[in-house]
Amino acid sequence: MYTTLSTKDICLLMKILDAKTLIGITNPFLNYTDAEMDLEWEFTFKKLREMNLVDLIDGELSFEPSFIHTMWIIARTNVVVETLTDEEDHSLFYFGEKQVIQCLRVTDEDDYQIYVHDTPEWTWQHIILPKMLRGVTPLPTRDSEKILVHPKDYQLYCKHDKIHNLSDLATYNGYRNDSSVIQHFRRSIQRKIHTNRLMMFYNQEKQWNIEGLHVLSSPSYNWTLKMIQHNGQEFLEAKQAFGESLINDILDVVRRTKGQHPV
Repeated sequence: MYTTLSTKDICLLMKILDAKTLIGITNPFLNYTDAEMDLEWEFTFKKLREMNLVDLIDGELSFEPSFIHTMWIIARTNVVVETLTDEEDHSLFYFGEKQVIQCLRVTDEDDYQIYVHDTPEWTWQHIILPKMLRGVTPLPTRDSEKILVHPKDYQLYCKHDKIHNLSDLATYNGYRNDSSVIQHFRRSIQRKIHTNRLMMFYNQEKQWNIEGLHVLSSPSYNWTLKMIQHNGQEFLEAKQAFGESLINDILDVVRRTKGQHPV
């Protein structure tokens, strides 16, 4: 672990570094007055000084070199990957050419633990992929059919371990309620181990774009749910996945944006 910073600490540092966008962290200073901002900066400066991360020398701010390098990566990144497991384990990964900075949200607090990882390739293999494969067991697929699921419905399915609108889901996808693919999905939701989400934000021609994928693990079947556009609406395209095909579904999020980031 490198250090622990609050949302306010990070946002103030981004202001100093003139970051144009901070993906994944909401600005806590909306509607603050200048006087209130001065107090926040004073508090953060004292905190960082006690941590030996910043000092005031001859009227100029002097940062600890490795710390400010870490903050520069966050401020200037063109790629951010967000992972979330069960609405609890929440991480943001800010990609640089040679290092990746992970901000791990501290549960029930407004703090982030800051980690500095090796290359993008190493971080994908050793940190991000294991997070996305949490709870996945080696189960073969039984169905090749796909299901379109509304993102809000999927959130409710995972929250309650139950499909509340089974008939509507089946009808929309052109299946019977008792069709194998619908029943396999229902059973997987009921026996859910984890739902892991990956969101990838990448900057292309000064515009941020997004790709996303969920992985549903259960002792019945594992599923990947890819973000797609269907009839002008956002849906999740769900299918059973196993082994290499499951890993490829995760890495396809990267491949679809290849050339837009240092991976």
